Amino acid sequence: MKSICILGSTGSIGVSTLDVIARHPDKYRAVALTANANVDAMYEQCVRHQPKYAVMVDTHAATELETQLKNSSANQIQVLSGIEGLETVASSAEVDTVMAAIVGAAGLMPTLAAARSGHTVLLANKEALVMSGDLLMQAVAENNAVLLPIDSEHNAIFQ
Repeated sequence: MKSICILGSTGSIGVSTLDVIARHPDKYRAVALTANANVDAMYEQCVRHQPKYAVMVDTHAATELETQLKNSSANQIQVLSGIEGLETVASSAEVDTVMAAIVGAAGLMPTLAAARSGHTVLLANKEALVMSGDLLMQAVAENNAVLLPIDSEHNAIFQ
């Protein structure tokens, strides 16, 4: 079974990834879900998918999520916050694959952390390649990570 970390689980790519995971519970498990500040969507995802970790970049949102989860069936989920929380789950030894779907520059550091940890990185954020293509590719090569483009624009870059 593949253990998945979704960077940006409340966005469209994250939601689609969770749909695939839910359709194949014998093959995939969502270990970590992350979002910026959408507490309502993250709460619903946590209750439904029961990840081990939930990360909210916004610290106030993390506190609110933690309070809501304590009074739910998902009260065992560990809530982390900030960029550090993103990097922690993206580099976790409990994760096989990281879906990097955070828009813009915010996704760069956790994507690099995943590559440096030797994970398979499903890259749906072209900005990581545009901003630091050489650095990211070096991290992939040095750590035997796998980088798989998820968007047609990325496939053009890899050609």
